[in-house]
Amino acid sequence: MIDSNYITGFVDGEGSFSITISPRQFEKVKWEVRPSFSISQNKESRGVLFQIKDYFKCGIIRPNRKDNTYKYEVRSLEDLDMKIIPHFQRYPLKTEKRKDFEVFVETIKIIKQDKHLTEEGFQQIIENLKTLPKNRKRKYKLENF
Repeated sequence: MIDSNYITGFVDGEGSFSITISPRQFEKVKWEVRPSFSISQNKESRGVLFQIKDYFKCGIIRPNRKDNTYKYEVRSLEDLDMKIIPHFQRYPLKTEKRKDFEVFVETIKIIKQDKHLTEEGFQQIIENLKTLPKNRKRKYKLENF
């Protein structure tokens, strides 16, 4: 079995806590908010992704043919809330990725309460995302919300 602290250290270097915002036609808000946790590795090192997937007992591993890497990803709200978040609360991140995780946790709280489907809840998510470093790749700029 892979060590819990090893996983946290690995994610500190290679992982990502992402919040994707895409246009959708909801009743009150016109945007969909999707959290995901992922780790990428080159093809030769993808074995560790399978160990991490076995540890969390959730998620998928898929190839990215563009850059010859593999990605372990968890998008299920229940798995993020019940498996991924508790792990990183028990074994905290040490780098600036901790701030990403904190915003990720807050976003999932808002989504679980269906507040992301209200203008107020959606704006809270945007304000939280604006506290992260500005060098993130985003299709839709946060300043436009």
